[in-house]
Amino acid sequence: MDLHMKQFDGTTFGMAVEASSPAFRRMKKNAFNRKMALYGGIIERTVRCVRAADVAAIMGDAGWLVSEGRYMETIRWGDDPTEHYIIYEEGSGK
Repeated sequence: MDLHMKQFDGTTFGMAVEASSPAFRRMKKNAFNRKMALYGGIIERTVRCVRAADVAAIMGDAGWLVSEGRYMETIRWGDDPTEHYIIYEEGSGK
């Protein structure tokens, strides 16, 4: 399964992951809806979200891009066009 992520600066990043892995199944199961202000606070809408810790767990060695760098904004997987916003909790990462 392929992951496609977008950084806050618009740069995209892709990688393959094992769709049957426990970490990937946990991320999908833990996805949730959240009302967020988008586009600089101009538009508020409900979007799909995943926690940064769940994303980092499936990324292996590249997990630092999420856990330490906090570079990634959204993630989608496979052929599903739904973008999930990555939620960074306080106290994790930087």
